[in-house]
Amino acid sequence: MITAIHHIAIIISSENSIEFYKLLGFSETFRKIREYDTVVLMEGHGINLEMFIDPRHPASPEFEPIGVRHFALKVDNIEEELQRLEHAASSVIRSSSIMEDWIGKRFCYIYDPDGLAIELNER
Repeated sequence: MITAIHHIAIIISSENSIEFYKLLGFSETFRKIREYDTVVLMEGHGINLEMFIDPRHPASPEFEPIGVRHFALKVDNIEEELQRLEHAASSVIRSSSIMEDWIGKRFCYIYDPDGLAIELNER
């Protein structure tokens, strides 16, 4: 029987993305340097991330590839969270405009340093 999502695996190009996910409330719990990449495990908000740092990995195509489109994080207030991230980040946080989903709830996307979309959802 499936009881929950165990983890989300993300290929990233540099340590910059680790710092970005720390801004989102994830903390590093494990690191293993291998010959061809570095594996970093992170935890936060009841979610486990398995990060693969690989600067030689091919970039994603310009349009969305088949597979995971994005993952979403629940927030109390989108504007406050965007402001917190902008204040804490050492670089500009790229984000979409604030929109409404299928049932009228507000959301927007932010993008990690490699362009992966992360939805901030007011629920």
